[in-house]
Amino acid sequence: MATLLQHMRLWMQRFVEKFEACMERMMDAKIQAVHKRLDTFELRVLERPGPIVENTTSQTKLARLYFDGYALLAHTEAVPETIDVVKVDDLVLSTLFGDQIPAPKPSRVAVMGTTSSDDTSDDEEARPVCKKERQQVEAT
Repeated sequence: MATLLQHMRLWMQRFVEKFEACMERMMDAKIQAVHKRLDTFELRVLERPGPIVENTTSQTKLARLYFDGYALLAHTEAVPETIDVVKVDDLVLSTLFGDQIPAPKPSRVAVMGTTSSDDTSDDEEARPVCKKERQQVEAT
């Protein structure tokens, strides 16, 4: 049995050596393939013409863009609201509401919170005035 184990040990050592040599060759082949692909990639990149950068044209375009933007912003800031539009707005408001814009009627919650008799008398007095103003506007 001892001789059989010695033969097996020798055979296993040779098998491991052959296997390691085979794996080493296979890894070398794969490494060479990767290096070959990297070399072809580098050659393609080096053969490709690089972009030509002209600083003068890009600087000129940038300066134009800056001045155009500045001109647009300066133009919008300098334009005041025309007087005619303001007069028309005032005319419309004065025609609709007279010289004085009436206050909005209080909501129910606000009225319920206040129990002063002065508030109710003001509302009662304001109703005929509003009615008269509406009649005058309708008559014109």
